[in-house]
Amino acid sequence: MAKPLAYTAAEVAFVLREPVKTVKKALDSGPIETWLVRKAGTPVRAVDWVGLFYLFAVRSLQDELTLKARNEFYHALKSTPLDQAREVRLGAHGRLRVVIEDLRKEVEKRTRDLAELATKVEFNANGEPVLKGTHIEVHRIAALLSGNMTPEEIIEDYPSLTPEMVATAKAYAEAHPKAGRPYPSKTVKRAIKKAGLDALREVLDPKE
Repeated sequence: MAKPLAYTAAEVAFVLREPVKTVKKALDSGPIETWLVRKAGTPVRAVDWVGLFYLFAVRSLQDELTLKARNEFYHALKSTPLDQAREVRLGAHGRLRVVIEDLRKEVEKRTRDLAELATKVEFNANGEPVLKGTHIEVHRIAALLSGNMTPEEIIEDYPSLTPEMVATAKAYAEAHPKAGRPYPSKTVKRAIKKAGLDALREVLDPKE
């Protein structure tokens, strides 16, 4: 599988199933090499596939690797052809063996899931990602979910969507956060309904 040259903290968080804040803290603590890439015109930190794999692996091996061993593990990964490797060796004379084959296969599966998200999205004339076959922005749907609308309520207001498409929008938006002004957390239909109910309450129960 051809691997991207760089993964942002948000993409790493998608693969690790962890909050972006946790990933950023791990990047701050080292030993992973990072560099800046531009996403939507904004510079963000990125890591290569080895860095991504290291972050995943140390979470599974954290009880077995000391801080010094983690540093050695990262540098051993950097010098190992990981595509087919079953293990890496570290420590004096390579006496410590770390089996990585199953971990590597799991990371490869999760990065395929990440890549598959891109096949379900296309971009409109303004460069905004929309769900394929629709004109509905993925970050708009993600904002509605963040605003506590349920998938069922969203589909009621956007009948062309399916539960799978709503889930895709959420996952894509998490892996590719929107820069700039966020979308509203309610649909126009919901806002109108709420305004109508509030107006009705005022008529039925006027305040002094």
